Amino acid sequence: MNGIKIYKEIYNLQTINLSYIKENSISFIFFDNDNYYLNKDNSFISYSSYLSLNMVYLIENIEKIYGLVIYNFFPICFTKNNSIVFACKIREKNTKIKVCDKKKINKIISLIDSKKEYYSDEYDDERLLIEKYSHRYKIYHNFIKKYIINEKRRKKSEYLNLIANLINCKSNNIIDVSCGDNDDIFKICKDKDLVVGNDINFYVIKKAEEKYKNVLFTNNNILNLDYNNSFFDISYCKNTLHHLKNTNEINLALNNLYKISNKIIIVEIENPKVTGGLPKILNKYLYTKYLKDAGKEFLNFEIFKEIIDQNFNDKSNVSYLTFENILGKYMIAVIEKR
Repeated sequence: MNGIKIYKEIYNLQTINLSYIKENSISFIFFDNDNYYLNKDNSFISYSSYLSLNMVYLIENIEKIYGLVIYNFFPICFTKNNSIVFACKIREKNTKIKVCDKKKINKIISLIDSKKEYYSDEYDDERLLIEKYSHRYKIYHNFIKKYIINEKRRKKSEYLNLIANLINCKSNNIIDVSCGDNDDIFKICKDKDLVVGNDINFYVIKKAEEKYKNVLFTNNNILNLDYNNSFFDISYCKNTLHHLKNTNEINLALNNLYKISNKIIIVEIENPKVTGGLPKILNKYLYTKYLKDAGKEFLNFEIFKEIIDQNFNDKSNVSYLTFENILGKYMIAVIEKR
């Protein structure tokens, strides 16, 4: 997979003249809350775009070579010499990289500055929690999810059949915009031309990439999706809205989904306090107290429907359905552009 070719297909980025970027390359600049960094010789770290390198593997390689901890990576721009530049947010740095002169690369800096707010520390909360309690997540995946709230109790096969039916056979380019550790789309869409798994949490993307080599993984915030307009036939968004801070963020996320796709499938768990019973207990003790799940802004069906209708009724065909299992009631909205 040629890096430039695939990224030009999916991303809507500026193309600018940058003489200091190598031709036909994938290049990287690093940043934290205070500074921007390049290689110790003040050059960009670059790889040939002709290499069939998985981007997650490439990022992990950079972490090992340069002793970095990378929290996010996202594309900034294309160049006129057929290259692409990525920005990487870092937490730990050493002498293998150095603070760069902003004036010399001001075009790159201004582009990163316009996006930095979507990759600020506040969006790292969930990653930090998952890493801190990684042993609990191992117990959850290897024991609790496997034997207690197993696939049969979660009606997994029924759910996958339901989603597969909503994804029609003509759909070829599909994105799960916040895949996390959920692999529903990756299982359903093995025969599709392009499947993208996106999540702001790079930690979970690394884990998913180990299992699904045929998926292109990206690391964008759902509030900052720079994919080409209407590129995807389907955007799938599961259990994401209750991780957003307020209605403004929900509206921005929904607007981004509308821009990049022709059909949107949104799946959101109903507020466990409204559902009651076992779902309420599981959310309180398993997900919130034990796993420290960061998502707390749950919606009931009336509010869910109101938000979806306000965003899409005037420009799309909208339908609703529900799915219930041991975890609770899933509210599903299907939005198709007219």
